[in-house]
Amino acid sequence: MHFLHGCHSKRDRPNRTQKGILALTRNCKNKNKGTMMRDFVDGTAFNNEQGNRARKLFAAVVLAALDDAIADDKKYGNGPEQIARWARSRDGREVLSCAGIDPNERVVAGLMEFVGKGVRTSVALSREESERRNAAEQEARAA
Repeated sequence: MHFLHGCHSKRDRPNRTQKGILALTRNCKNKNKGTMMRDFVDGTAFNNEQGNRARKLFAAVVLAALDDAIADDKKYGNGPEQIARWARSRDGREVLSCAGIDPNERVVAGLMEFVGKGVRTSVALSREESERRNAAEQEARAA
């Protein structure tokens, strides 16, 4: 992935757009001049996939925090307050941001409401629960 230009201190990194484009626009007779753009695209795609994996990992941490708050709610009755305190904390805001969730008060209220319902995240994300909720909403509209 790295191309050496003279010495180790002048290494081009594949995620630098200026270097990749400049290397392709030079008028040099290099048989490998097309490989630099391909390596740049490969590096960008890899970085994007790695970012998506990290975002999913942090989303799993948020779901685990919700499950813990639901368990606290069933055991001690303070689940919504626990998740609100976590979401407003520095660590909670950092985890929510890394998961791609904007850590504002509307999100905190939504998390508290979710914990207040007492439905575990694995059940809430399942297809059966979604179908049951939709059927209940349609019956409520019809009545």
